[in-house]
Amino acid sequence: MTSRKLCDHCGLPVGAVGYQPDASRCFCCYGCFLVARIVGNQGQSGAPAWLLLRLGVGAFLAMNVMMISLLLYSEAIQDLGAHAETAFRWGLLALSTPALVILGHPFVAGMAREMRRLTPSIDSLVALGSLTAYGVSALHVIRGSGPVYFDTATMLLLLVTLGRLLEATSKSRTAGLVKGLLEIRPPVATVLRDGGEAQVPVDEVVAGDRVRVRPGERIPVDGKVLAGTTTINEASFTGEPHPRACAPGSDVIGGSVNVEGDITVLARAVGEGSLLGQIVRLIEQSAAARAPVERLADRVSSVFIPAVVLVAAGSLAYWGYGHHDLARGAMSALAVLVVACPCALGIATPLVTSLAIGRAAREGVLIRSGEALEVLPRVRRVFFDKTGTLTRGTMTVTGVEAAEGAATGTPRTTDEALAWVATLESASEHPVGRAIVAEAVRRGIALGSVRDFRAVPGQGASGVVALDGAERRVSAGTAEYVGATRHGGDETAIVYAALDRPSPAHVAAQFIAPDAVPSGSDSPRVDGWRDESRLHTDGLGLRITLADTLRTEAPGAVRALLNAGIRITMLSGDTEASAAAIARQAGISEVFARCLPDAKIAAVRAAKQSGEFTAMVGDGINDAPALAEADVAIALAGGTDLAREAGDVTLIGDELSRIPWTLGLARLAYKVIRQNLFWAFGYNAAAMAIAFFGHLHPLIAALAMLGSSLFVLSNSVRVARYP
Repeated sequence: MTSRKLCDHCGLPVGAVGYQPDASRCFCCYGCFLVARIVGNQGQSGAPAWLLLRLGVGAFLAMNVMMISLLLYSEAIQDLGAHAETAFRWGLLALSTPALVILGHPFVAGMAREMRRLTPSIDSLVALGSLTAYGVSALHVIRGSGPVYFDTATMLLLLVTLGRLLEATSKSRTAGLVKGLLEIRPPVATVLRDGGEAQVPVDEVVAGDRVRVRPGERIPVDGKVLAGTTTINEASFTGEPHPRACAPGSDVIGGSVNVEGDITVLARAVGEGSLLGQIVRLIEQSAAARAPVERLADRVSSVFIPAVVLVAAGSLAYWGYGHHDLARGAMSALAVLVVACPCALGIATPLVTSLAIGRAAREGVLIRSGEALEVLPRVRRVFFDKTGTLTRGTMTVTGVEAAEGAATGTPRTTDEALAWVATLESASEHPVGRAIVAEAVRRGIALGSVRDFRAVPGQGASGVVALDGAERRVSAGTAEYVGATRHGGDETAIVYAALDRPSPAHVAAQFIAPDAVPSGSDSPRVDGWRDESRLHTDGLGLRITLADTLRTEAPGAVRALLNAGIRITMLSGDTEASAAAIARQAGISEVFARCLPDAKIAAVRAAKQSGEFTAMVGDGINDAPALAEADVAIALAGGTDLAREAGDVTLIGDELSRIPWTLGLARLAYKVIRQNLFWAFGYNAAAMAIAFFGHLHPLIAALAMLGSSLFVLSNSVRVARYP
């Protein structure tokens, strides 16, 4: 996917031509350059004033040329005599020459750049039309006979300039979306240093600084609460209107509002590394990436401009040689050049794409590219991961007990078993692992350390655990994974865990010591635990029962997708019973259980091969391959870094209700793009035909061109107003 520069004013991508006044600045059009010069150079107060004066003089001259031309067109000029008409014609030449220089310079410069690159575009048509009208008129004035078109030459430049100013003003709303996000970050932060407080610019805060945030202030950095309790309003990121309670240890997002408490925050991510900085960067990257429909429009434009020149030449030949009316031929050719300026075509797609991406960002949805935005409306099949996606992924331990058939363990031994399992899981991001660690901490169990940790997505994990001076290798996961680890020659394995139990989820642990089995003993005891591993492959000594909860918004999101004609499938690594229970609560009828990562990929690939456009929604490491396989990957921001990197769309607040909302936004954006392109091509084709046959005056053509661009602009703004 190719990228390009973004306009320094409106934030839209700069096409093959653009307007670049110097090496440090780049604009998508001359209008954005004008607006940026008028309103943006606060440090150069003289430059905007001079620019406005120059445009004012050009407009004044062009309007006077128009008034005198109207006099020449009227019958009143005949009453003044031939000398007066000649004087007026020379007066028009005198007024239009500086007007042409003032207003036409940027278009002529743009045409020169386009010709050097062999990429004729809008500037070439405007400059060619204006220079042709002025050149023919000047020649007729010098000769003393023939029609003059000074009004067309100057008013065309004035109308196009005004049109571009209006376009730039409308397009600047896109830049406002990004600027609005940046403005929610406070400019200064209160940093605790050297025993006191210091007000420093937020850009000077570094990771590790302690930042004080008073009630009502915005939090300047991403970090963790060190002291104090409060509630945090994160609606700017998650869309959740209700504040979230925070205490020491809670994570906070820079740009969110501290509602009521005085807190101290340890800065962890600042500047571009913060969530807010990443959001802005993703929006800019999304705008810079060309969507396929936009690349198609670019290719069409490269053919369209030469075709317009040929049609204009054909109109001149048709009237000049076919009907011996060279004056009408010149007017018709000029009208063709003017009315065919593809201004609307140039903004039809990138404006809508940028507005849609910005609108989504304000709702906590990051769309990484215009290509993803274009594919979203075609999605007809959505795959959901279960744990951490449809469910909260915040499992809690509901019971710890000795398994049936195992020796009854004392509380001390039960806690000891839990310590080994929890120490291993402390290195895991899996929701089950986090729940076991949380239970161990709640019981006051001291954990050890882990090294050589290795996770096998969808199966289990292993590592070397150091605890109470002992060091042993520990494996946890499905029965198949644990069995393969045990019987694969890992003679130092101590703890096994199995996850293949009916819902609610279970974790079971068995203590064995293969190297401590005395000769001739069939079933020795080790530390009070009977070694059942050689008698039963699933002889379990400890069973930990866990429960997960469905997200409250999941059923509503599923219903909205089904109502939109989307087929939904849930993919889960859990057992059929566990997966089916969650699916019933969510309202999903199609479930694939016991899915390892390769099975998830196969399910998505099969749907694609059947002709369905697919989306995958997930949050974990084992979802990343399926996310990459789907046409559109939707990742939850609360998931792992790998899942987020694989996502074409990222939900900042993990709100599943944003998925049908995003599909609706994408469908509206795609509809508006098609309407814009249909209008741009249809308008140009019809207007060129009218101009070819001499029924369209060049000035009317210029007004029609401006009206076409304004229609596209007003139609595109609908996307920014999507509810």
